Amino acid sequence: MSVTITAVVVTNRPVLLERYALPGLAAVRRAGMEAVILDQSDSGGAEELARGGDICWLRSTPPLARGRNEAVAVTSSEVIAFVDDDAEFDAGWAGTIVDLFADRPEVGVVAGRATDARGRRWPGAAAGLYGWPTNPFGLCNGFNLAFRRAALADAGSFDEALGAGAPFRSAEDTDMVYRVMRSGWQVLCSDDVTVVHHDWRSGAQQLRLHYGYGYGAGAQTAGHAAQGDREALRVARSEALKHVLTFFRAALTLRPRVAAVQPPFLIGMWAGYRARKRVLRSNDHPQA
Repeated sequence: MSVTITAVVVTNRPVLLERYALPGLAAVRRAGMEAVILDQSDSGGAEELARGGDICWLRSTPPLARGRNEAVAVTSSEVIAFVDDDAEFDAGWAGTIVDLFADRPEVGVVAGRATDARGRRWPGAAAGLYGWPTNPFGLCNGFNLAFRRAALADAGSFDEALGAGAPFRSAEDTDMVYRVMRSGWQVLCSDDVTVVHHDWRSGAQQLRLHYGYGYGAGAQTAGHAAQGDREALRVARSEALKHVLTFFRAALTLRPRVAAVQPPFLIGMWAGYRARKRVLRSNDHPQA
């Protein structure tokens, strides 16, 4: 039995949207599936692009997690597939996601793959099913991630303190995947759901980006730990150790670009953890 799907792009970069994701969204519409653009740009510049592709356009405001929540609220399909504005895909991408969910009722998340423009595969977990208490970091990428609506209902809304444009910069995707698994659903990592994700950032921007990834990961951990979730602390320790080992392996095998982004992630992870603990503590004990 087939399931219904909506492909969603939350964007504040109309130029990248037009260049990369827009043709895929138009192809999804031509194949008879739904597609939505949540436009968080200052200009609202994606409206005309959406109209040309018969794509639903909605105005939104940052952060990214708010756009994701709004997409869930305004759609009714059984599956919501999120893809970034700098990713290329086709209608077959959405069709494969539909088939994977239809065949596996226990799956709440389908985590897809990515290659770069040269066809080189992005790192990621091995294909297969994952459940609680799997480490969500490295298990998924928010630029190619689909959720069963029922799983989102069980897990709750995306945390709007996390993710791009929010105080804690990233991890709204891994946080949701973690909560979906904790609610009893499985995550399916699939080699059959692949996008081309374009790497357009400079070296300095990559360092800032990985600091932000770590900052969000630390903030995510602090949020769950504050609720008494000790498993979140174990996961964070495992993730930190992975980055330490990756740094040394990359240094020994002369991969400086890989080695260079590990310390910013680790520093960001510690900073994000401490920052969110301070916020949570101040919320528990507000000033008189």
